[in-house]
Amino acid sequence: MLRLIPLVSGIAAIPAFGFLLQRLFKNKFVTAAGMLILALAPSAVLYSCIFKQYSTELLVSILTLIIFSKIDLKVRNFKPFLLLGLMPFLSLSSFFVLAGGFCYLWGKERCSRNLAYGTGVFLAVLVFYTFVFLIPVHSRYYHDMSDYWNASFSMASGIFSYVKILLFYLFRTYAGISLAAILFFVSVLLMLRNLKVFCFTAIPVLLAYIGVITKHYPLDERLMVFIIPLVIIILLYPLTLIKHRIYKSYSAILYLILAVFITVGSLKFPSPIEYIVTKPEAARNVWEYLNKNYDGKTPVILGYSLNTNVYYKMFYNKFNYCNFILINNTEETLKNLPAGDYYIVLTGCEFYQNLLGSDFDTFLKEASEFEILESTEFIPPHINGFTEINSGRLIKIRKNRTEPYFS
Repeated sequence: MLRLIPLVSGIAAIPAFGFLLQRLFKNKFVTAAGMLILALAPSAVLYSCIFKQYSTELLVSILTLIIFSKIDLKVRNFKPFLLLGLMPFLSLSSFFVLAGGFCYLWGKERCSRNLAYGTGVFLAVLVFYTFVFLIPVHSRYYHDMSDYWNASFSMASGIFSYVKILLFYLFRTYAGISLAAILFFVSVLLMLRNLKVFCFTAIPVLLAYIGVITKHYPLDERLMVFIIPLVIIILLYPLTLIKHRIYKSYSAILYLILAVFITVGSLKFPSPIEYIVTKPEAARNVWEYLNKNYDGKTPVILGYSLNTNVYYKMFYNKFNYCNFILINNTEETLKNLPAGDYYIVLTGCEFYQNLLGSDFDTFLKEASEFEILESTEFIPPHINGFTEINSGRLIKIRKNRTEPYFS
């Protein structure tokens, strides 16, 4: 059942997103392109296949926008506002979408009596949710998970780092700043030409981003997944400005091809943001230490985790990375290395998952062909929880000879 719910949510999100796009743009080319991009989005697919319920965040985000798009303030109908009030029961991330939707309604129809009544219904449900569920659950949740939140906050040190990380996880590309520039200019265009779509998409993304950089909302899986349809809508908007039918068809095909390329390119990063907790400052300290002491030529061997193999390569790409990656058959990998010096960058994630085996240190010490030149470990002193997976290690070894290993 735990796998069935995210699977159903992920599948249902695709036609729901198509319905939303058709209501917003009334353009079948945009609808087709958007549905395909969402269907192939790596994080959306991955979180529809595991037991975690984050794909529900994706579906709730889309359903919230659909409800807003169907509100007719000419008639008094409290059902949509009642449903909107229930959305936080399903997804905490829906608060960002709700804020954007109500910004649009009150900006457009601030004098509407039906809107005032509807907002009253929404607030009544929200107050009930806040005092009966949110406050009691949040206090206990934060008590147990505060270290997890703090670890996610410490993964970046500036607003541009957060942008780069956010867009990297959405589209698995290192060109995060380029995508950020595109999103910014399209958002400005939306603000000038389509206030409804701007409030439905750009404002929730901005609020979520502010929540992250002010350390009020963790940069974790649920944020990434709920924000996917909003970002896709923003990126699709320029396609709606093309009026010529032939050019519109060509542009839609271009978007579809782009979606395929993004998906194919993301296959080399198979993990979603599963181990975002393993990117705290201890792991970053390892890379900063290596960056200061790097000789410019020694190959760097990475552990097979999102932390070391993907994330930090965005910020530390000048190193001579070795083609060998430490995974399950660690001894086989090391024994097949050519003779020479190597850095091994590890985070607690590898040990936490037992990818390297508990006897890794013993193996290095006892293997006659290896010599440990340097071993440095970083553990954040102020993070009480998740100490094991929050540690970072840097090992420099010298292999004196090559001995092919056959398992």
